[in-house]
Amino acid sequence: MARPGLLPAYAAARPMVFQLLRRAGRLGSFVHVQGGSTMIQLTDSDFRTMCAAGTVRERIGALEGERKAAVGKFWLRVIVGLAVSVAALAALWSAGWHGAAIVVFVILLFGTFIAAAAPLMAAKEGLKLPVLEEVARKAGMEYFASDFVPPVFGSARALLFGGDGFSSETYSDLFNGADEEGRGFAIYEASLQRRAGKNTYSVFCGQIYAIQRRPGHQGRIAIVPDRKLFNFWKPASDMERVRIEGDEAFEKAFEVYSTRPMEARELLFDSAFRALLLELRKNGRVCLYAGPEEALLAVNGKDRFEPGSMLRSRPGEERVRLMFDDVCASLGLLREFRAKLG
Repeated sequence: MARPGLLPAYAAARPMVFQLLRRAGRLGSFVHVQGGSTMIQLTDSDFRTMCAAGTVRERIGALEGERKAAVGKFWLRVIVGLAVSVAALAALWSAGWHGAAIVVFVILLFGTFIAAAAPLMAAKEGLKLPVLEEVARKAGMEYFASDFVPPVFGSARALLFGGDGFSSETYSDLFNGADEEGRGFAIYEASLQRRAGKNTYSVFCGQIYAIQRRPGHQGRIAIVPDRKLFNFWKPASDMERVRIEGDEAFEKAFEVYSTRPMEARELLFDSAFRALLLELRKNGRVCLYAGPEEALLAVNGKDRFEPGSMLRSRPGEERVRLMFDDVCASLGLLREFRAKLG
């Protein structure tokens, strides 16, 4: 994984590096076309323009026919797959191979639903990808569905999520950009899981907001949810616990650690910023990392940037609106994050 924070050092080589990484399918941290543009605030006018012409209009027009065909294939594959699964179960069971019968039945059932869902997924991606690419373009950013190195995550993962590795980690839906001074910013989704014995549990599932900061910061700050009886654990040996006096609600919800406590207190002196973190905390886990050069905010939440279930009939414009509104909401939070830590 590319180390976040190193790529800006070779800004002059960005165009060539950008092309190489895109061809390899692995966009590194904040690599952007030279002369990045400021993130643009999207409006209803942008939504109407996007739906009125071009690729998005074409995909909206073709979607319902593709969706109906995909639903037909879904039910056909479910019926055939269930019939084959039950027949295999009955045949093996009657032969006395009870254990094998159950194993084969489960495998065939699992494969049935994977095969049945494939046409629905193809129809969904056929709308989602061009829409999100166009929304990102209008916002002055670029969109990558998958196969990228998550910006800043390498610097923050041990402090926010512990030093152990993940049994499963998936990153998707990257919106990547840079401002007029070349500082990168990004939004992407992450799903992180760990294994404990035979069980697997979710560590984090939601959106991640990553930025490059202006020079002038020296310490590292980690803000993590309160761990109750386990709050004696420090994210790193050189960090100190920082108390936020006078805000009992914040103290109950979060633990703050820093290598430079004064920087942490200065960051959280702003009551509006503390209130924002508390509001985000209502929806689940919220973590924040702030380093000398980069910062990352992880917000637990639902899977965003999706057009909705393809089993249900729904106007194409409504599906586009769902994705458009999700991007607008995420860009709004990114702006607040950059205004405070950028």
